[in-house]
Amino acid sequence: MNNHIVIINAPKYNPDLYFNRLITQIRSNPATNKTPIVLLNNLYLDGLPMSLEHLGVTFLAGHANHEADYKQSNMEQAAHIIVLADDEHSDDSDSLSFDICYRMKEHGLAYRVIVECVEDENRERFKRIGVKTVMRPVRSYPEVLVRAMESPGAEVLMEDMFTGTNDLIMRFPLWLEGDKWQEVMMAMIMANLGTPLAYVSKEGHVCVHPSTEDNVYAQSILLLVRTDHVPSDTQVREAFSVYHKQQLSA
Repeated sequence: MNNHIVIINAPKYNPDLYFNRLITQIRSNPATNKTPIVLLNNLYLDGLPMSLEHLGVTFLAGHANHEADYKQSNMEQAAHIIVLADDEHSDDSDSLSFDICYRMKEHGLAYRVIVECVEDENRERFKRIGVKTVMRPVRSYPEVLVRAMESPGAEVLMEDMFTGTNDLIMRFPLWLEGDKWQEVMMAMIMANLGTPLAYVSKEGHVCVHPSTEDNVYAQSILLLVRTDHVPSDTQVREAFSVYHKQQLSA
């Protein structure tokens, strides 16, 4: 088996549902819809559920910390190695994951590893041994892990929006009457207020990532703003008004 994806460990809670959603997401990408996927854990000793078999998954019983189990999964030839937290609610899981990642380092494979880290202060330990991607367990949204695999770095942005550590998505009232979306974007960015991501139509529908050429009829916009620089409703309205007047007088 070559250029495959190895997923090590299994979630403590609802593993069948999680794996089904995770692998379905992987299969939805044309680049990985035929990629072999190997589950390496001791959960399915009686065989995989039919739902996972139908997704073309191979199960190997074992533990990545054991050399024989490491070899049988042919990790040397794997395209991606994913190390799941054994228990997403216990920081003891990080010790187990670190041991596995250290073995990957010894084999020169840390740069292919995506690992879940429960305790934020442990992230730097994984980074120091060369692990490619370190992220929080997000069991409700396996899509985050898939994005980390397909577009490394995207998971940082997604995690940040989940946690609100550095950035927030906030709604601001802004009445738009057919204005082009690019004008809204330019007004907010030039005023250093944030990045427009979506708008709420007058009927209450949320339109995400509209085309810059769209003529927008809206009651509000959704901005990605810094947590240490949250604008007021007035600042948002004034920024658009100033930009609009400048364009009319140009």
